[in-house]
This record gives sequence, structure tokens and C-alpha cells, in this order.
Amino acid sequence: IVGGENASPGDAIYQIALLRKDSFTCGGSLISSRTVLTAAHCVFGDEASPSYFKIRYNTLDRTNGPTIGVSKIYRHSLYSSTTIDYDVATLILSEPFTPSANADIISLTTAEPADNTQLQLTGWGRLKSGGTIPTLLQIATISKMSRTKCSNIWGSVNAITNRMLCAHSKKQSACNGDCGGPLVYNGHLVGVVSWGPSTCLSNTYPTIYSNVATLRNWIISNTV
Repeated sequence: IVGGENASPGDAIYQIALLRKDSFTCGGSLISSRTVLTAAHCVFGDEASPSYFKIRYNTLDRTNGPTIGVSKIYRHSLYSSTTIDYDVATLILSEPFTPSANADIISLTTAEPADNTQLQLTGWGRLKSGGTIPTLLQIATISKMSRTKCSNIWGSVNAITNRMLCAHSKKQSACNGDCGGPLVYNGHLVGVVSWGPSTCLSNTYPTIYSNVATLRNWIISNTV
């Protein structure tokens, strides 16, 4: 996250770090005792075997905390690495996580938040484009952008579909490593970090999130 601040104990207790071959690769959210929601592109490609992945949870420190293996990956069958549409996947954990004051599930939104709503973003992604990966979880507040405005900005580069939600701030943004992580409104999961400008922070270009409201049925049917 660019321009964020260190999260405090009790913040984003649904946030997990996704490790691939023990290296931090993406974010994710606990949505049931055995299910994590992340981005399909985080677990896409030749080396997306469940055995490569584990989650770290119950911690603000990316480098320290309990881990659980992944036993199964459900990637949305309509996900396309070209259009980056339907960019969601669920990870089934090898055992249930242990709830605590710093680890609990987040519920899925039923409705897309209104335009200009302030949304909470968390992650361990880079502090700037090409920058360092923080040890402590970062937290930021960004504003929901209308799909029309977002399409006007991004449309010539990539189509903005109903499976996408756009959010922007001139001072804060998601960056590499935040992908798969949570965008939250009012204690409900509304988005999953998907894609955005290569600069991360941009005066013009919003970041794109997978839209939980329109993908909710698929997510629920692929939750254990």
C-alpha cells in the first residue's frame, strides 16, 4: 500500500498473507473456518498446485505468525489473464484456523457500496512502485469511483465489467503484493485487490477490485 499507515491490533483480523513456497506473494481474507478468498491471478499458472501455498494469519507481522497449508484451490472458471475479469479464487485450508482476538472471518457484502463511499484497504504490498515490502500490515482509506467514470478512464486499456469495482485516492493506493487482499466497507468484504496502474499511485487511474457483490454466489458455492 502506498501512503498508508501501520495497522493496529484488532484491525483487519480477517487479513491473511498468502505464501508461495514460503515467500510472501499476495493477500487474502478469511471467509469461513476453512476458506480464504483471494484473487485468481495469485494462484494462476503452471505452479498453482495447492501444495505450494500456505496462509499466515493472526498477525500484523508478515514474517511471524501461525501458518496453515492449502488443500484445494477453486479458481473462477471464467477468469481470464487477458481481461483480468472474474479475478477470484477460494483456498480451502488443510485444517480450520483458530479464531482469536486477532483472527476472525469477515462476511461478504450483499450490495455494492455507493459511489464516493470511503472504503478500507489493507495489505503488505509495496510502499511504492518498485519499493519495499513492509513487515507490518498497512491500512488506507480510498473512495469508491463510479463504473462510468472508471470506464471512461480505463476503457481503452481494459474493459471495466460488472465483476469489477473501482476505487481511488490521490494519496493512497494498493500496490504490488496487495493483490488478493480485502477492500472493506462497514465491516463487510466488498472487493478483492485485482489490478491497477503500474505506478500504483496515480492522480488519474483508479485501482480495480473484484466486485464481491456480483461474485457472491460463486464465492459462497466454493466455500467450505
